[in-house]
Amino acid sequence: MSNSKFKIQNFFLLSALCFLLYTPTFSQIRVGSGTISGDFSFNGMYYIPDSTIGAREVDSKVRGNAWLNLNYTNGGFSAGARYEFYLYPLIDFQDIHYQGQGLTYFFADYKNNFVQVTGGYFYEQFGQGLTLRAYEDRNLGIDNSLLGGRVKVTPWKGIQVKGVWGIERHNFNFDYIKRNDQVRGLDAEFALADMIPKLSDNGVTLTVGGSFVSRFEKTDDKMFNIYIDTLKYYDYYNNHAISEFKPTDQPNMIHCQGVISAENIPQNVATWATRLNFGIKGFRFEGEYASKVNDPNFSNDYIYKKGEALLMSASYSMKGLGVSASFLRADNMDFRAQRDAAPAYAALMLNYIPAINRQYSYQLLGNYSYASQPNGQIGAQAQVNYQIPKKTKIGGRYGTDITLNYARFHDLQKTFVPLADTIGTVTGTEGYTSRFFGFGKNLLYQDIGFDISRRFDKHWKLMLMYNYINYNMVLQGKTGMLKGNHIGFELTYKINDIHALRLENQYLIINKKNNLEDKDKGSWLFMLLEYSISPKWFITVSDQWHFGNEKKLHYPNAAVAFVYKTTRIALNFGKTRAGILCVGGVCRTVPASYGVGLSVTTSF
Repeated sequence: MSNSKFKIQNFFLLSALCFLLYTPTFSQIRVGSGTISGDFSFNGMYYIPDSTIGAREVDSKVRGNAWLNLNYTNGGFSAGARYEFYLYPLIDFQDIHYQGQGLTYFFADYKNNFVQVTGGYFYEQFGQGLTLRAYEDRNLGIDNSLLGGRVKVTPWKGIQVKGVWGIERHNFNFDYIKRNDQVRGLDAEFALADMIPKLSDNGVTLTVGGSFVSRFEKTDDKMFNIYIDTLKYYDYYNNHAISEFKPTDQPNMIHCQGVISAENIPQNVATWATRLNFGIKGFRFEGEYASKVNDPNFSNDYIYKKGEALLMSASYSMKGLGVSASFLRADNMDFRAQRDAAPAYAALMLNYIPAINRQYSYQLLGNYSYASQPNGQIGAQAQVNYQIPKKTKIGGRYGTDITLNYARFHDLQKTFVPLADTIGTVTGTEGYTSRFFGFGKNLLYQDIGFDISRRFDKHWKLMLMYNYINYNMVLQGKTGMLKGNHIGFELTYKINDIHALRLENQYLIINKKNNLEDKDKGSWLFMLLEYSISPKWFITVSDQWHFGNEKKLHYPNAAVAFVYKTTRIALNFGKTRAGILCVGGVCRTVPASYGVGLSVTTSF
């Protein structure tokens, strides 16, 4: 038997064994007066190299991610643990160094009406997350849990105070004794409507809150290359004790190595935020402002400028109509547990700067999702949802739903400090200044779109969609501005109460004059056909076709899924294009792949 066949058989045997072991026929396990619950997941793939799409040869073709969660609950006490097996992970997880195995999460928690105490690993968020968001997202390979302690106190109705202290998880690096960093935080929230009955009696919700987070990390001297005019900036040159330098062809200009001494790099970096939530009847407003003290780090080239972020949103809804608008500005707010962490994705990220643009599940638009830029972005989003009334000539028997959307984001308007221009680097300086509401000249993302959804009768439903997008390819580490028209429809035919067919068709029309790299040029077509036997079977076939490109590549895929109670098994075969995977504005690169995939998830 060949080695590849042996690996394939092992792959499916392991998958079947996992399924048999962890597919329960019960909802929960009773242990005395308590219960045990949990969930299990396995996601594996057999990789086939394909040079036409860039699917690379891998050293181990059979790979998989698996984990098992177990939780015990008895009254106010709960405890749990998670085992992860990512020793031979899917290649996109290996690329971000999410690789290893072991007991990666455990906790014990007790709570009553007054206090909640947690020890071990935990997840937490303060407000909108601008100062602290310890969370996980399995699809992105993110687990930013904190190992330490948390206390929540509710001394009075409507008042909650939280305190946390811990070390943030970094993939499978669990040697916490050698870690030089830790995070501490406090958060308080006052629900005034709960404290003042007259407010709630009049339909008013009013909450104010604030948070403070401090990261501590020991530091060493930082070295960097600079060019200095020794006549204008002799004091700077002298104070930084630069002893080794090379002359340049410019008078009085030298090339040398600068040093930011450890004593000038803050070991304690503090952030704080204040927030307000207000609602009355159909109107709601949420706002949060955060500020961070000087935090020289890898992502900002070690500058001393303070960071700040403002997030505001307002909405109004009534029968048949909903209107919402949001504004976001973030400046130098990349806040991580370690200052030297690479900003490639969200590992070691302590806070969260959300993306307020509309999130799409459409395949072609998803390939160009906006990645939130914590170190420099300003933009706004507005959306209108309207339902044409039922049983009217235009609305039809079931009514017609219309959604209009607009979003636009720019970089910041920056003026670099004179010293940065003179020495040829922002490192070690204040970096730049920026007007708070100043939009930079570089457009990062724009989306103008609408969709119309209408049910014609009990069998037929149609959705039409259109979007015009501008997408700056710098968000994917490339060059050029993508300008595209996205047109599509989704047609559903409900055969009966159990059987249904769904057809999805999308076009992304990209003008050939776009200044893109060759492999990104050209229009796309995506088609998907799904047949479902509710609630157990789902069968889909799809294809992405880069028909506007010289190579005219296809990315076909076929999948079948079976659902039984709380267990789902899915098998797929096909190709995936290289691109990005985004969830809520947090993105990571996904390599091209080709092969057979199997996933099993279950809970009990």
